[in-house]
Amino acid sequence: MPGIEKNLDIAYALRDLGWNCLYFHYRGCWGSEGVYSFTGLLDDVRAATEWVVVQPSVDTKRLALVGSSMGGYATLAAGTAEPRFRALVSFCPLIDPAKAPLPPGMAEDFATMLNGVSGEELKAQWDSLPSILGMRDLRQNKPILLVTGDRDELFPPSHYTQLTKAFKWIQWKRFPNADHSFSGCRKPLVQTVTRWLNAKNISAYRQ
Repeated sequence: MPGIEKNLDIAYALRDLGWNCLYFHYRGCWGSEGVYSFTGLLDDVRAATEWVVVQPSVDTKRLALVGSSMGGYATLAAGTAEPRFRALVSFCPLIDPAKAPLPPGMAEDFATMLNGVSGEELKAQWDSLPSILGMRDLRQNKPILLVTGDRDELFPPSHYTQLTKAFKWIQWKRFPNADHSFSGCRKPLVQTVTRWLNAKNISAYRQ
């Protein structure tokens, strides 16, 4: 969803290290055509995946998926279900909508920046999203880096306790002074993501 941060600094840093980076906006936001919906996020990730794997410069055995906030939710949900992704990086993601309801007025505020959806519809879609904890594909033991901020006003550290206890292979990096957008911690965030991805022998992963 539109906010104050597009995370292009991460894409640029990966590009500078030799990665091919596809950066895309979900339908209906940041000027993209179509109607925005939480339920359509995974379809958009799949569409982007199908586009990128046919590009001649892309090594399809070394695919990684990175996302933030709702994009972080989509990273975990779509990335664990797609075997072509060898590693996932998710920062400040939604995990369980039932335990993190949208704050009053936030759905209406976001709806003014999105195409074709009302605040009431956004709230209903949020409430109906399945919890990451119940997704069977998460048990594949795929390399996952979870990055969160202890000062996150939307999803505090307690939002991730059950996830990290249930799936102990997930690497959890906490930034004590970071908010939801990592506003004062961008350089350390970029370094954390790029170093972790470069350290992974992604092509060696097998289901």
